[in-house]
Amino acid sequence: MATAPFRAAVVQTLAALGDLDINIGLLRRYTEEAVRQGARLVVFPECMNTGYLFDSAEHCAELAETVDGRFVQAMADLCREHNIFIASGFTEMNEEKNKIFNTGLLLDPKGDIIVHYHKQFLATHDQNWFELGENGCPVVDTELGRIGLLICFDGRIPEITRNLALQGAEVIVDMANFFAMDQADMWVPARAYENGVWFVAATKAGVERSIYYPGGSMIVAPGGEVVAKIPYDTHGVVTAEIDTSKAQNKSWHHEGDRMLDRRPDLYGIIGKPVSDTPLAAILAQPLVPEQSVAKAAAVQIHATSAADSLHDAYEMIDHTAKLGVKVIVLPQFFASSSWLPSLAEAHLAASQSEATIQRVATIAKRYACVIVLPLLEKRQDKIASTAVVIGPDGELIGRYQQCHVEPEMKSWCVAGSTLSVFDTPFGRLGVILGYDGMFPEATRVLALQGADMIAWCSAWRRPQDRALLTVPKAEDNRIFLIAANRSDAPYPGGSFIVPPNGFPLWNLDVVAPATNRHGAVMPGFMNLALSRQKFMIPKVNMLRNRIIASYTPITATAAAHELAA
Repeated sequence: MATAPFRAAVVQTLAALGDLDINIGLLRRYTEEAVRQGARLVVFPECMNTGYLFDSAEHCAELAETVDGRFVQAMADLCREHNIFIASGFTEMNEEKNKIFNTGLLLDPKGDIIVHYHKQFLATHDQNWFELGENGCPVVDTELGRIGLLICFDGRIPEITRNLALQGAEVIVDMANFFAMDQADMWVPARAYENGVWFVAATKAGVERSIYYPGGSMIVAPGGEVVAKIPYDTHGVVTAEIDTSKAQNKSWHHEGDRMLDRRPDLYGIIGKPVSDTPLAAILAQPLVPEQSVAKAAAVQIHATSAADSLHDAYEMIDHTAKLGVKVIVLPQFFASSSWLPSLAEAHLAASQSEATIQRVATIAKRYACVIVLPLLEKRQDKIASTAVVIGPDGELIGRYQQCHVEPEMKSWCVAGSTLSVFDTPFGRLGVILGYDGMFPEATRVLALQGADMIAWCSAWRRPQDRALLTVPKAEDNRIFLIAANRSDAPYPGGSFIVPPNGFPLWNLDVVAPATNRHGAVMPGFMNLALSRQKFMIPKVNMLRNRIIASYTPITATAAAHELAA
């Protein structure tokens, strides 16, 4: 149902630890400012009623309130007074369960609680006093649109935002205490872009005991664009107009659809605990440090319309291997001169596939390396987009057939039915091709199958594909991402390797500037110890700490069709 555009506000402030009167004062002050700016939805940060860094679980229990306490009553009064919606983080005492939750509440203009959310992915200090969330991922229809909630670190788990989006959420409210800037400046836009939803994210600014909150409150459009942001180290309110029709349109920047092009039939492992996945056995295997390192490279070279371009490409691969690179990843459609081949171009490339495999296998054998070679191959009267993984002996380790096929190629390119991980002498290797990489489920499945590294052989179309999708794939799954992009793609070049723990800075223009040169070799040093443990920080395991009971919409094969209806 179409709804009229409205203004949303994010508040950036600092709650006073243990002083409810001050915090209610902040609630009133900033709500009135947001209303002055025309906001119908006002979003406050995490744990606004109490502050965040308690002395102990007992201290937290002393400060926590029930949902009929003074802070929520003040929220309700302001909603009724100004005819608005207010969302806020809230330290909740649930007396019936005798539990304390890190809670997010959304109140409507009548002052009623219409979404009661519990944080699911708890930071280290959260685990000292909060219980794991028990309310799932609720979404509500309102006069503003369909709204879902999450809290801070929840944005690090791709399944949580995806769950909300699959339930039709158009606006996701994020109540946060960001203390790492990549959490705000990369993950919030990344989750918006992956799912085609609005994000309204409010966080704190200032110092609370041992934590410095830099800020980063922002409103992000479904295309990943930041449309409003509060400067770091300041307190205040910023607003932006929200048009929910932009979130109802799930098309990418081309003919694809974020939801309808998913392959939930392949995602079943996402709903399993780690103990029931191949990853569990992999994590239990001991490593010898000196035998668990290897050099990898994304080699940004492929066929072009120029004469002898494939010969030049083979020479560059040979030279890369000669310098000691043991895992070489090439861009999508390596032997095609087009980043998006037509059927005729695909048939031409496919006719050369065996010769291409033989030529590259010779290099792999000569230097005892692994090469990921993306090709177009014949499948009876159709064509398949594949990646041939060639081992150090020149023999095929395996072949992956692209599962999420480029929308423009669906009429003639047959999709695969398995997301595969291959054992190599240098670690376990997963492969995604092109459009596969637009779906976070693909890399999550490979991680749960025990991949140490994932090759993304790509032809990126927008800057966001590199800027917002690559680092989260690596960090969310704690794997090495080897991204090899074509130099003739709409967004050309930028090939690089992302380590499991990401980069010191979130801004890729600073830490990993894109190189557009055809033939560029982008190396990296892989230490499997980094990908054989899945902790982001102590007690925060990116895979074990997921609450899989709430992921049913992701693995349900009817989800996409229900959403479309």
